[in-house]
Parts: sequence; C-alpha cells; structure tokens
Amino acid sequence: MKTMWLFPVLVAGTISAQVAASEDLSQAEIRELVRQGEIIPLETILAQFPPGEYGKLLDLEAEREHGTVVYEFEFLRADGRIVEIEVDARNGRILEQEIED
Repeated sequence: MKTMWLFPVLVAGTISAQVAASEDLSQAEIRELVRQGEIIPLETILAQFPPGEYGKLLDLEAEREHGTVVYEFEFLRADGRIVEIEVDARNGRILEQEIED
C-alpha cells in the first residue's frame, strides 16, 4: 500500500523541480541586467543568427535556468524546418541547438 503513494510523490517532486529550475524574465528585468552589464543585449546576440542562414525568427524567450540567463530562439528555415537555439545571455555562447523534423 505504501508503494502506491511513492510514485505520485516522486512524479510531483520531479515536476516541481523542473518548474522551479526555469523562470521567465520580464522586459524590465532584461533591461536592468543589460544595464548592469550582467548580460549581452538581445540585438547583439541576434546578430549572430543572420536571416539568410537561420531563417525567420518565430519566437524568443529569456529565462533564468539554474541561475543562468538564457535566450531561447525559434527560427523557421527556408526548408520549412524549425531550429531551436539556446544561448547563454552572459557571453553569447550557444548552449543547445535542435532542428525539428
């Protein structure tokens, strides 16, 4: 009987940890972090991804993940595939890149 409660508790703990691991940032928070020199302006980082090579920008988010501010971009390429890119906002380094089929 005790085992039946263990699975839901473990699942709930995993979901809670994932939710707490990332936090969306507001525009005001982003501006303040740029002003303080903590992160690179979005325009500077976007310049790394020319539309001719990466396609049309569909979506972008700024999140704090495990203490690091991350810009997340979603591009629609000319071939119709979507590219998702995560960039460290402190230094502009690509953390992850995924092409959806």
